[in-house]
Amino acid sequence: MPRIMAKAWGFGLAFIAAAMLALALRPDLRLAARVAWNDPRLLPAFADDARVHYEPEARACAEVVAEIAPRAIAQIESAHGRPFAQPPIVGVYASYETYANANAMDDPGIAAVTRGGAALLSPTLCSKERDRLEGVLTHELSHVHLSGWRPFGAPRPPQWFTEGLAVMASHGGGAEGVSEAEAAQAIRDGYRVVLDERRWIDFAGLAFEREPPRDPKLDALTQRQRLAYRQAGMFVGWLRMRDETAFLQLLRALEAGRPFGPSFESAFGENPSELWRRFISDLSERSRGDAPK
Repeated sequence: MPRIMAKAWGFGLAFIAAAMLALALRPDLRLAARVAWNDPRLLPAFADDARVHYEPEARACAEVVAEIAPRAIAQIESAHGRPFAQPPIVGVYASYETYANANAMDDPGIAAVTRGGAALLSPTLCSKERDRLEGVLTHELSHVHLSGWRPFGAPRPPQWFTEGLAVMASHGGGAEGVSEAEAAQAIRDGYRVVLDERRWIDFAGLAFEREPPRDPKLDALTQRQRLAYRQAGMFVGWLRMRDETAFLQLLRALEAGRPFGPSFESAFGENPSELWRRFISDLSERSRGDAPK
């Protein structure tokens, strides 16, 4: 083999080895590579609505999504206070295996997830959980909206805020089965979600001040997750109602890539823990005011 070719071959092998080592050492790079490989933009899309991509077997469901999408998009733009940075992309799946690969979690049981700036919808939303389709789609579009404006590599807001924002903006999407009245009573009874920096993507790791009682008729993991989401959504909604100017100031700061803690205090003049305690106090006062005289 000529010397130049041998050097080139050796350099190529070294580059591949270095890339494989980088992927092995950096889970975030592995995730990014997997997301790119399974990008829903590679799937077919409707000629008259390029935002909705779908597996061919999911075309009928994708048609429903395309019908829902305009009002879901308008709802999120209204709640977030500005248009999407770019047209949102939605992927609709028929195969649980393909969906699990696309969501990069190997978990087909998650109803939807946002990856690479696109909302990915599980086949379950086209079948046994069809009644959740619009709410969950709208919920995920909240994530797409926020991530679409934020610079790459910007610090992530805490999960309680992003999920609470999505629940609030979607009018309860992702928290189905837990009403605001039930969540409020759980808060008053001390079964309060802990609003910390925890990555709520680990649903089994959701923390409560006191472990909420379990309904034996319901899946424990789903029950805890939706109670947490509903409580966070109520708190975010309370923040917005209390001072919409401050709320939108916080969103614009997060969209610019600024860190959550300082941005929150700059907008509201207090930290989340202080306002969370005030929110709990308001719930208790409303409860006493509603009690029969």
